[in-house]
Order: sequence, then C-alpha cells, then structure tokens
Amino acid sequence: MMMLAGALNIQAQTGKSDINTLAKLYAKSNGKATLEIPSPEKVLITECDYGFTIEVKGKEEHGGKDYDIKITHIIKGSSESSISLAGIKDNDFEKGVLFVNADKVVLAKAPLQNSILVTKGGNDGYTLSIRQKGSDNATWTAYRGTDSSWDFNIPFKNSRNTKSTPLRRNARFSFNLLSDLEFGMGLVSAHSQAPGMDVEFGNAGWEFILNKIFNWEYRPFNRTFLSLGFGVDWRNYRMKGDRRFMKEDNKLTVAPYPDGADINFSRVKVFSMTLELMLRQGLNRHVAIEAGPIVNFNTHASIKTRYTIGSGKEKEGFKETSSNIHQKPVTVDFKAGLIINPIEFYFKYSPTNTLDTDYGPEFKSMSAGIIIGL
Repeated sequence: MMMLAGALNIQAQTGKSDINTLAKLYAKSNGKATLEIPSPEKVLITECDYGFTIEVKGKEEHGGKDYDIKITHIIKGSSESSISLAGIKDNDFEKGVLFVNADKVVLAKAPLQNSILVTKGGNDGYTLSIRQKGSDNATWTAYRGTDSSWDFNIPFKNSRNTKSTPLRRNARFSFNLLSDLEFGMGLVSAHSQAPGMDVEFGNAGWEFILNKIFNWEYRPFNRTFLSLGFGVDWRNYRMKGDRRFMKEDNKLTVAPYPDGADINFSRVKVFSMTLELMLRQGLNRHVAIEAGPIVNFNTHASIKTRYTIGSGKEKEGFKETSSNIHQKPVTVDFKAGLIINPIEFYFKYSPTNTLDTDYGPEFKSMSAGIIIGL
C-alpha cells in the first residue's frame, strides 16, 4: 500500500499484501483509489441498481493463496455509464458476463467516478471498459470476500451457479452435500458372457444413476479437478431370445424356456452404492473430459422372468423371481466421460464379474448413456 498525494494506489503484484487484504483496503478508501489484480482465473461482472458488481477469483502468483472477492461500485443520483466491449459475444450484464483467464483487472474509484477494466491479449483476447460518472458525492463501494481454500456447500444453499462451467468453483478444496446432484440413464450390455447368454445393448436393458449425493473435490491446477463422490446405481441386464435366467438348486443358470413358451423377457437387476473417483480436465469454459474408477458395493440383486404358455382360455402366464442370486459384493467399473455442459456422455466398462461364478453364470458389465446436473 502506498500513499501518494492523497490517492491510494494498490497493486496486487507488489506482493506486499495478499489480494483479499488489498481489496478490503480499496473498498474502505474514501478518496481516489485503484486496485490492480494480475492474471485472475475467473471474472464475473453483473449490473445492479446504480452500478456494477465484479467477482474475481484466482490464485496469487506469489505464495499461491486462493482469493475470491466481490466488489460493488455504486453511484446514486444523476449518473451515467459508458461500456466498451471488444471480443465479447455475450454482453447481457443483467445476467452476468464471465471472463476466463484474463491478463488483468483494474478497478478505480473517485468521489464522482468509478471504472472497471478487464483485458486479455492474443487471438482469443478481449477488452471490457466500464466508466460511471455522477454529479454528487453519493458514491460508495461494497466488499465481500474470503481467503479460505475450502468451499462447503449444503443442500439448497449453494449460491454459486456450479453448473455454469466445467471449471466449477475456485476453492482448492470443496465438499458438497446434495448441492451438486447428477442424474443419469443409459443402456446396459455385458461382455465375456457365459455360453447361451444374450445380454446386448439392443435388449432394452437400462441403467439409472444418481451421482454426487455427497462429493469431495480437490483442484491441484487451474482446470484440473480430482473428485470423490458417493452415489447409487440400478442396472437391469435384460436377456431376450430362447434362454432365460433360472434359479435351480441354489444356483443361477442359463436355461431354455419350456416348449411352446411365448417369451416376454428375463433379466438380472443389481442395485449398488457407488464411490466414484474421477480426474476431470477442463478444455475450455464449457467442455471437459474425465476418467477414473468406480467401486460398486452391490447390496441387492434379483432375477425376474416372464413368459406364457398356451393360448385362448388355456393361456397361462408365468413369473419366476428370486432375490438371492449371489451377486459379487464389490465390483469395479472404469468410466470415461465427455462433458459438454450441462450434459455428460459416459461409457463404463467392468473387468470384474457381476455374479459369484460359483453360484451363477459369468458376465461382466458395460454401459453407456448421459448424465445431467440437477
């Protein structure tokens, strides 16, 4: 901090104080003041009554400390604003304009004037300049900020729009409970199947997913995230054709239907609680890729087979069920996903058998579908 001729000149790159402290000094200053923040990771600007709010998030170049500050410039009374934009397509300030990886942000204020400057050079560069002028001294600055590296979100209280970008929040660590839910559905198939089995993607087998009931996340780099999430999964392995799943002498077998049967379906259903460890890499504001293992704790499994025999008044329907089919208690999937916000396209492959092969046929799981953030 330097005092020169009554003006407060604050430059974050001096390294004399952290950015959160400098922002507080800037907001408290009653005279002329400037605040320069180099290389912010994310800048969000929105219009409010009589002014603009700017939220700046990033990591300090010296010391590596995370910052998340929000400053509001207000000029009441008779005022005017001028906005100059270059390289920006979305200029709806009422909803907010987001800048990613800017070169610098410069805020300046005086009793009758405020200004905001956001710049980035290069082929994908942009410039935003906002100037406010007033005719009286009804000018002030509001400040909100945190210097914590942790971010906790609880149900229905997450004030940040976490679905707006795959880069997500700026905190180095975050924990979310019911605030980051994802719902997914897809088609299920099997590979390495026992002889006689026919579980394929075209057999109307399905998977339902509820991810991130709670989710822990760590950000080692700007666009790189490591997350561990808890969820649940329902998979329905459906078999068509002339064979069925049948429970016989405490073992699950693949057997033919009775002669003359009108076949409906035969399926194995597995319910799992899941722990998903994902490494996600943001490619740009809206696109990311992720991959990692999923551990499935298979708490319940069952079979159901439906068919009819005969016709007319002699037609009889059969339903064969069992809820004790000796599923493997723990299996592992490997998942790869392409995120085009807010939708993820995923593929999962399991190298482990779904059932205990001492009591049932061998087969391993595959599935593919979409996941949407709620």
